[in-house]
Amino acid sequence: NEFTDDGIQKLRISGDAEAEAVVVLTNRGERLRQIQVDNLGQWGAILDVSEGPMVLEAQLFVGENGPGIRSEETIFRLPVPETDDLATANYTTPALIMVTAPGSPSRVIQSPFGGVPTSGPLGLSVIDYDHSGGVIITGTSAVPGRIRIFAQDAQIGETGIGVSGRWNYIAGRMLPRGEIEIRAELIPAQGVPNAPEGPTSLSVPFNFLPPLQQDEADGSGALSVNFEPLQWQVRRTLIGGGGQSTVIFSPDVAE
Repeated sequence: NEFTDDGIQKLRISGDAEAEAVVVLTNRGERLRQIQVDNLGQWGAILDVSEGPMVLEAQLFVGENGPGIRSEETIFRLPVPETDDLATANYTTPALIMVTAPGSPSRVIQSPFGGVPTSGPLGLSVIDYDHSGGVIITGTSAVPGRIRIFAQDAQIGETGIGVSGRWNYIAGRMLPRGEIEIRAELIPAQGVPNAPEGPTSLSVPFNFLPPLQQDEADGSGALSVNFEPLQWQVRRTLIGGGGQSTVIFSPDVAE
């Protein structure tokens, strides 16, 4: 989480690891901090927030000569741009903070928009996709049931809602490049108290952008953020090849 201490923006992060091992944090490939894991297997750090994008990764080292084990998760902190071009954007926080892992749904810890698009009990959090066309659509629902996913009014799949109210729809090479409309439709389970009568739907505009090229001069890979007043799209290359993109939306995009 992010907080202000004596007028200075700070970022607090924590994790689990092998007890009494060493965790090394890096920002965009550069060594940032070395942390000792306690005897309960927990570690944490408070970092000063830098002006530009932060891409935080962790490596675990056990013993003096042990190999480093890289965490699958990466933390991104991407500040709100200071430009008049986005004067219509309704930003409520100073930055986007999200946690990602290759092939997994991204988790938004702090949205610059302060929330996600919703329609009644249905919410749509993020859309992740890779270079091959695989896509993960993530959202929430306050009532149990099923979620149907549509692209340009054609149903492409259906998924269930977890006990936590979160849902994920995962498909491979399903969507064409270019601009399309993605719609999620909630079908409430029968007999659920306070459930809406009939389906509830939520639509967002989605632009499947071409992949980034690997920046061989930067060990942390390439990173590009498309800033728009109602959505951000974060594209990056991955260590070992390939790439992943994440789209986050303003609540106003569904109006």
